[in-house]
Amino acid sequence: MVSPPKVGDIIRMRSWHGVVLDVFQNDVGKTILRVQTVRNIFRRLNPEFIEFDLAPDMIDMATMDDLQSEIENYQQFLNNSITELMSSTSRSTKLALVRQVLFSAIR
Repeated sequence: MVSPPKVGDIIRMRSWHGVVLDVFQNDVGKTILRVQTVRNIFRRLNPEFIEFDLAPDMIDMATMDDLQSEIENYQQFLNNSITELMSSTSRSTKLALVRQVLFSAIR
């Protein structure tokens, strides 16, 4: 990307996508982006500051479909993790009940 993105642009950097919230110029003329990413939202982290001039060729424009796809992937991962957690809890609870019944029958 040759020129810095604008506020509201959807960008891709490496394997993640985000939305540019602010664009700043520091004292030495470097461009700083404040970007909220899908991964940071799912991690409950604040937006990141990225110095655009360090690697402008690593930042590309992305689409709403790209952003939505990453959101869906994170949601699926989160849903799968919750399902796994709950099924583990259910198995543990069931095992505890079986043990309780077995031990009370032995006594």
